Amino acid sequence: MPSYYFAVHAPDDRYDDPEGADFPDHDAARKYGQRIVSELKEGGYDPPGTILYVLDETRQAIQLIPF
Repeated sequence: MPSYYFAVHAPDDRYDDPEGADFPDHDAARKYGQRIVSELKEGGYDPPGTILYVLDETRQAIQLIPF
């Protein structure tokens, strides 16, 4: 099963996922990325200009999800 990584880039902050997670395909990783954004926003994290990058196992972006 391929690994995917999730990176949050805000204007004054950045988090790059060192561990990653395994998903059966790009679509499942994208859905998980949407869930991450939703949960962060529900928790009050929503800086303007923030983007979640969904990266494949080669660390190439497969989707950018704005907050």
